[in-house]
Amino acid sequence: MNGTVSQTSHTGGMTSQFAQTRSEQGLSLLRSGYLFASRVRRRAGLSSDSGCPVRMPLLGKQTVLVRGEEGVQLFYDTSRVRRDGAMPGVVKGPLFGAGAVHGLDGEAHSVRKNQLADMAYEDERVAAYKPFVAEELEALVTRWRKGDNVYDSTATAFGRASFRWAGIPWSTREMDRWSHRMSRLLDTFGRPAVHLVSRLDRIALDRRFAALIRDVRAGKVAAPEDSVLAHMARLVDENGALVDARTAGIELQNLTRPNVAVARFAAFAATALAEHPEWVERIRRASEERDGALVDVPEAVAFAQEVRRVYPFVPMLPAEATQDTEIQGCPVHKGQRVLLDILGTNTDPASWDRAATFDPERFLGVEDAEAITTFIPQGGADVRTGHRCPGEKIAVTSLSAAVVALCRPEVQLPSDQDDLTFSWTHMLTRPVTGVRVRAA
Repeated sequence: MNGTVSQTSHTGGMTSQFAQTRSEQGLSLLRSGYLFASRVRRRAGLSSDSGCPVRMPLLGKQTVLVRGEEGVQLFYDTSRVRRDGAMPGVVKGPLFGAGAVHGLDGEAHSVRKNQLADMAYEDERVAAYKPFVAEELEALVTRWRKGDNVYDSTATAFGRASFRWAGIPWSTREMDRWSHRMSRLLDTFGRPAVHLVSRLDRIALDRRFAALIRDVRAGKVAAPEDSVLAHMARLVDENGALVDARTAGIELQNLTRPNVAVARFAAFAATALAEHPEWVERIRRASEERDGALVDVPEAVAFAQEVRRVYPFVPMLPAEATQDTEIQGCPVHKGQRVLLDILGTNTDPASWDRAATFDPERFLGVEDAEAITTFIPQGGADVRTGHRCPGEKIAVTSLSAAVVALCRPEVQLPSDQDDLTFSWTHMLTRPVTGVRVRAA
């Protein structure tokens, strides 16, 4: 029998409820994509939305698959697990870059993360970003008159807004070039046939941003005082030493590229608006009541948060146990992998009322969505001490502004089924067409 539900814990001889599957699951991960976690649970004799931990061999290492509130608490407990070295290099390299904050722990992580949070998370930094994204999206609606797709066009708009906000002195042409390569990096990730393209894009991006940092340090490029670019050129490690230009450039990318990636959510938002037209009118009215504002429209923010909760982006995240521990009575031994089901946690029926229903209403009036333990589309725990993305507020600003733009009366939302179609087995997924859009 491949899966069994009741196992005996080695901690006290108590019978605990957890499941296991004995066969290697690496091939299933490659084939299943976002469906992997639910399929593993069924293979282990559980329901697809069970919160029960599952033990399994994955990519040659014993792994415990977790979800829900207890899973989040274990995964972000730095006294029991670590992120350093947990993510395979083939994943970490193209997505985050070698030496990035995502793979650090302890003092090194704390020092680096605080510097990044100072740049992207504080309210004044988010406020400084808003006029840039509003201006770029206003221009984008005009460009939509010629027809375009939401994914590609918002990736460009978000890239321009991010680079301008960061104080990077590039021409529009150069901003578009690097926005495109950042976007393509995600599009080619997880596709063996074009993996080389993602590696080449990663190399090119790292070289360009490292050169930018070196030029700022050498005085060849003037970075505006107190700009993100200026601060990243002065990035230091836990010993107070200036980090090398390559690492500083990677972290500058990590403050701008995730915002380009929000284009995937923007494409999903367009499909959600097409499927929930009652929200189009509601968001449009709310914007008009604020003199046509694109940012800070509560209804659009709620819609954006629900898109981030329901639609797939990051499927799972790995960590490694640093001591023997347990979750729900399931033993987790030192050195074993802990795999947090991100999408499953965001849609966990034990944590969310009507978890499978798309309902932005659940976020209306919620002042701090990050305080919801099981809402982790861009990581969890405290932004400074945990692994939550420091650019999350900016991401929500971008997405909610795009939602308002898509609700403008002159914008024609998709009606073709092709625009609403995406793959659950391909990571990282998005609507196949990018979602075609046109403005009158």
